[in-house]
Amino acid sequence: MKKLLIIAGLFLSIIFPPDETSAKQSPDCKVLEQIFKTKVGKTEGVCKVQIARKKLDVVHMGKKLSPETLELVYHFAFEKVDGQTVVMGEMALLEEEVNPVIDVLRKGGLEVTALHNHHMYERPRIMYLHLQGKGDMIKQANTLINTIAVTKELKQLQQSTGPHH
Repeated sequence: MKKLLIIAGLFLSIIFPPDETSAKQSPDCKVLEQIFKTKVGKTEGVCKVQIARKKLDVVHMGKKLSPETLELVYHFAFEKVDGQTVVMGEMALLEEEVNPVIDVLRKGGLEVTALHNHHMYERPRIMYLHLQGKGDMIKQANTLINTIAVTKELKQLQQSTGPHH
């Protein structure tokens, strides 16, 4: 009986192949590189954008540490599923950047999933905002560029290239 079920399953998979639209497809990382003006990594079909916040002067426990050590980055991961792109990310923000960033994210259709700190005793205070969204990759990426533009980091990016469409 088991053999009959296996044969029937194989036969049905030949006659009715899996729907290609439900399969995972890789987003176009090269498009993201053009939008973000940075190298985009790709791991198992996921495009990963990471931008270090080098313009922040943060002291932690009385010592100036590198942006990488303090996780002062914007990190976004894009994955294509069922014909749509899912984006998840985290942004290291100054306290005064939080509300303007949330406003831009909401206007662009992205959701804020968490807001918290990672460290104690850092000055100025850094908050970490997590986000997610589902839809058109280019629209998501442009929303994130507009979000970065309201922070102290990369303001020249929007001024030098104009809005992305």
